[in-house]
Amino acid sequence: MNRTYTILKNFAFSLIISSLFLASCSKDGTEPDGPDNPPVTELSKEFNSATDKVVLRHEFRAAWLTTVGNYDWPPKNSTGEVQRAALISIIDRLKALNFNVILFHVRPTSDAFYKSQLVPWSIYLTGTQGQDPGFDPLQVAIDAAHERGMEVHAWLNPYRVGSTSVVLAANHPVVLHPEWCVEFNDNRYLNPGLPEVKAHLQSVIKEIIDNYDIDGIHFDDYFYPSGAKSTSNPFGFNDKAAFDQYGGTMDIHTWRKNNVDNMVKDVNQMIKTIKPKVVFGISPQGIQENSMTVYADALSWLQNKWVDYLAPQIYWQIGHPTADFNTVIRYWNSNSNGVPIIPGLAAYKYGDSNYPAYTLNEMLNEVNLGRSLSSVSGNCWFRVAYFLSNSLGTYIQNTIYPSPSLVPKLGTYNETVPGVPSVTLNQKTISWNTVHDAKQYVVYELARDGKTTSWNVLASQISTSMSFTGLSEKNYIVIAVNGREKSGYEKVIYIK
Repeated sequence: MNRTYTILKNFAFSLIISSLFLASCSKDGTEPDGPDNPPVTELSKEFNSATDKVVLRHEFRAAWLTTVGNYDWPPKNSTGEVQRAALISIIDRLKALNFNVILFHVRPTSDAFYKSQLVPWSIYLTGTQGQDPGFDPLQVAIDAAHERGMEVHAWLNPYRVGSTSVVLAANHPVVLHPEWCVEFNDNRYLNPGLPEVKAHLQSVIKEIIDNYDIDGIHFDDYFYPSGAKSTSNPFGFNDKAAFDQYGGTMDIHTWRKNNVDNMVKDVNQMIKTIKPKVVFGISPQGIQENSMTVYADALSWLQNKWVDYLAPQIYWQIGHPTADFNTVIRYWNSNSNGVPIIPGLAAYKYGDSNYPAYTLNEMLNEVNLGRSLSSVSGNCWFRVAYFLSNSLGTYIQNTIYPSPSLVPKLGTYNETVPGVPSVTLNQKTISWNTVHDAKQYVVYELARDGKTTSWNVLASQISTSMSFTGLSEKNYIVIAVNGREKSGYEKVIYIK
């Protein structure tokens, strides 16, 4: 009796141990396949034209290259040759980070970083306004950028003249026309309410467009100065004489807003008349209500399509309690009226202990949020000194912009859309035919988006070459490019 009990006891113990063993195997994923545990199917490495789709989006990847105060460039107390080399070095670095647009600050204080008959050389080149630096910065930037497949947009401040303490050159427009100037809070401004000032600004822009092969004209958020819009002291910014002469039946605030609106409308019309392939963009303050404090009605510009792109400066993180990046970017996306939205990002906040939310992951999330919205077409980063040579720059290069991108179609100018290249595969080499009106060709490698049926594209080659040698188990497409016009693709090529 005792022996039988012992045998049964040992048998039961063995069953328990066996059950525990099976349970632990089950947790290791070794349980048999069944209705509740279907076998894991590895996703195909080959694109399936019947079920899969290619997601091909071109991005405007711009960097503000600031010259006022010598903030980004040029280096102070240096020769023209040193400045030239430093400028090209910056453009080289931006190219390596896969940027494709440079917003080059050519008119910081109603002066010039280019050869002009209308305004003096900038003080930030030599330390003396009007002194020839011995080279043409805008031409150097254009040549270097175009050689690298990048665009240059001439960035101008329309009205700012700068501190009243600065000695102006004899040919500065404020010296020649002191009646154009309004002093406010120890700074000088051109008076936006004067027809002569508007005509002068048009002449300045026309001179740039006529003499330089620029790709765009760009304004930032400086219009009337901050603080000018006041109910208690509306003429603290003293433009009363101009208002009395030209204001008509409007109140002062409506008149000032109209002055900016009319300037924007007329600049856009002039560009489209003289050189329509040059695009016109403005970067207002990130929130419409804030922008209106300087009489810049960005919503009106979108509604009337007076700009080819809008770059609102959304310099707050996702989840900010009063200016949430997510809320603000969706506002502009919803009100774009078909105009590309290219939000400005606060690179200057990264690594600053005052802005702990601005991590590398925050920057990526802001970019990816924009990529998910239909009217957002890229980003502008402020400013180059904050990401050229630090961990943010490396992160942009490796994670945010891991491959080059073409600039998206902007504006109303239409070049000939090139035909679709016909592609063939010989072992691992993809070849295609010459396409009429194509200036270059782009080969894209496809990368599956997670476990979905969508495939994103990574530019593997942008050149005039007619062939490309790919890698095994990779998918590729080829398109033709003519300026900002792009063809479709014939088919996806899979290399076994």
